[in-house]
Amino acid sequence: MLDPETPITVRRHWNDWKQGTVPFRCLDGLHYGSTSGGVGVASPRPMLMGYIRCTDLTSGEIAHTCQHGPPPHRIKVTIVQKDNDRSVVAALKAVVAERGRP
Repeated sequence: MLDPETPITVRRHWNDWKQGTVPFRCLDGLHYGSTSGGVGVASPRPMLMGYIRCTDLTSGEIAHTCQHGPPPHRIKVTIVQKDNDRSVVAALKAVVAERGRP
């Protein structure tokens, strides 16, 4: 099980160059998906995705502008394996498996 403060690197879209970090406790709705949030960029295969508030980033920057209203906003993010430690990715996959999602 991950510590609530474990840093998780996220991107808005699987192929975006912008990355941010959030504590695990701020990530909810963890699942596999093929379409990112925002403009709905399709990924080449199902990837780990979840939701954060746009104000939850502890470092970095992701593709979100808050132009449509004052924060915080609940936004969908992608967790790209190469951005995170293998043990963190394995633990995130275990969370999804425990919830009975594909």
